[in-house]
Amino acid sequence: MALLLLGCGTSPSPCPAETCLAVELVISPAYTLSTVLVMVRDGEQLTRREFVGSELAAGAVAVPLAPSSSPSERRAVYVRADADEAGGRHELVGFVEGERSQLDRAVVMLSEACAVSLCSGPSPRRGAAMTYVPALRQILLHGGAGLSGQPLDDLWAWNGLWWQKRTADSTPPARSQHGLAFDEASGQVLLFGGQGKSGVLGDTWLLDPKTMVWQRLSTTSPTGRKQAALGSAPIGSSSGLLLFGGQDAAGEVLGDSWLWDGNGWRAGASSLCDSRPLLPSLLPRCRIGAALVPLATSRESLLIGGWLGPQPAGSLEPDEVIWRFDGQQWSVAPLYRPPFVLSRYQHGAATLQSSTGQSAVWVGLGDSSVGLRQDSYLLDESTGQFQPLLGGAPSPRSESAIAFDREREELVIFGGRSDAGLLDETYTFAVETGYQRHP
Repeated sequence: MALLLLGCGTSPSPCPAETCLAVELVISPAYTLSTVLVMVRDGEQLTRREFVGSELAAGAVAVPLAPSSSPSERRAVYVRADADEAGGRHELVGFVEGERSQLDRAVVMLSEACAVSLCSGPSPRRGAAMTYVPALRQILLHGGAGLSGQPLDDLWAWNGLWWQKRTADSTPPARSQHGLAFDEASGQVLLFGGQGKSGVLGDTWLLDPKTMVWQRLSTTSPTGRKQAALGSAPIGSSSGLLLFGGQDAAGEVLGDSWLWDGNGWRAGASSLCDSRPLLPSLLPRCRIGAALVPLATSRESLLIGGWLGPQPAGSLEPDEVIWRFDGQQWSVAPLYRPPFVLSRYQHGAATLQSSTGQSAVWVGLGDSSVGLRQDSYLLDESTGQFQPLLGGAPSPRSESAIAFDREREELVIFGGRSDAGLLDETYTFAVETGYQRHP
């Protein structure tokens, strides 16, 4: 093995632990590093630095740290590196964690993910569901429809560096186009509905991340549906989950709201599904394939995009507005709404929030009346403007599983449907580094 030191200052000696972190990367001499991304999580603070070319050769690169008054604070170091080898380019990964006082100098063994975990990941699929689970510090992915079109029931975890298959007791039936969201009120993962092997489902399940046991709930719940929007939302004075719309077993598009408060469902406002309403509605019209995301700077959630009902429709009819839910009622959000941002369904949206207090809403990919989409945007909550993201984006696709990884402060995109078929690619996005594809 070869030892490469990434330290602070101009010498390979450890730097002051109060100001920066010395990271020693242990790699095989067969590899030559071209870029290295180091992510250091100190409690609630994340530091992200990318090193390129001559910075690595000099062996004198600083990873600055935020001040901390707690030496017992958890520290985790995640490393991704692009490396050249005789067989081509590879991604090397490594991880180490411990108390901050014990990890004032990190030694990270770098290897391909296959050498760390089984050389496998989720199979190609569309319509899978994904959510971040704080107790695990990982993203969980469930189900989807595979290459044969049959729904899947497997469960996978993304730790920021590689995928690992997880097992859980009392697994829900296989499904795709369902809802999956972490419920802060109960500390569990809620799963609802979707397309099953024999039809549209309307069951509600909770996964305890501590025991990895699923439990089916026998309680009043929304009617069976697929392609509904599900996400975090204010429920009165507390937090919960909001479900809106979807398509039922008869093919009808729905426009009802359902609220989950950690203990059960209760019905909210329900809108009509007129194709040409005579008056502006005070509620969102019925739709499928929309996205629902909470805002970081206010107690509101946004409903973005979707294919409006009723069905069947001859062509895609997008909504011309973005709707917001404040815990009690719906209203039109006062945001600038370019048509090219909204004219999509089966797309993705997520709230990106950094430990420095910065936040934005990511919207992108999906299907539309002109075909699959590749474009993506960031909504600046302070200005209400959407800014396009340029370069390095995933190829056009829809029905991808999308979630924000709060531990690494990255958007994660997996799989989906392209014009060529189903995908099994994993992408991450961070404002500092842009899009990155991972083997």
